[in-house]
Amino acid sequence: MPSEAAGDAAGLHPFKVVTAAALLDGGMTPASPIDCPAVTVAGQRTIHNHSGLALGRVPLADAFAESCNTTFATLGVVAGARRLKASADAFGFDGHFDVGTDTAYSGDFPDPGGDNGLAEASIGQGKVQANPLAMAVVAAAVADGSYRSPRLVDARLLRGGTVRPLSSSVVTGLRSMMRAVATRGTAARAGLPAGTAGKTGTAEYDAEGRTHAWFIGYRGDLAFAVFVENGGDGGQVAAPVAAHFLAVIKS
Repeated sequence: MPSEAAGDAAGLHPFKVVTAAALLDGGMTPASPIDCPAVTVAGQRTIHNHSGLALGRVPLADAFAESCNTTFATLGVVAGARRLKASADAFGFDGHFDVGTDTAYSGDFPDPGGDNGLAEASIGQGKVQANPLAMAVVAAAVADGSYRSPRLVDARLLRGGTVRPLSSSVVTGLRSMMRAVATRGTAARAGLPAGTAGKTGTAEYDAEGRTHAWFIGYRGDLAFAVFVENGGDGGQVAAPVAAHFLAVIKS
């Protein structure tokens, strides 16, 4: 995937939040046992975990907390393009935000074009695109329990906004799994304050393995997205940025 500026579209592993929502909506729970091998073939695409991660058979929550690509690529293919597309739409993808000043990009989940593309899309690679605003909205939807279209002006200046409740099983499951990311997963050493929930992303964008660093999350009624272009590891780079941000606004 080509490199993109932070304000534009970019490949993203925090998209696993959207994939996890599709799995939870399909009947899985954070406790559902799944496999997380270091390498797998999903569709006909060979998928690797970052830094050779291999967890064996673990609850879905553990695979999410440790950002297991092989798990989510495999399960995304099983769930199918229609369910994954519906999940992306529920979080605002494939549209535009009416923020009150101009329209804003809301992310793309195009037709993956078969199981190979679906495996990539399930971990936020391939044709999936988003920017920090779109991913902050994903985190906000989990925190609030409903997708709400973002705005940059007073609500009275807008004709209305979209409010779309997420299912209770999706909200409950995602909240617990995103808390696990911060307490015992890939962001556990980032210095995040208590009460933070989120998802890291280490998104490869070229054949040389270079990566963007992501962290999306929420604490209380504040949702956010951190994107560091060419930043490397999301847990080591983007999550500490979020920790500093949350510490500053608390003080």
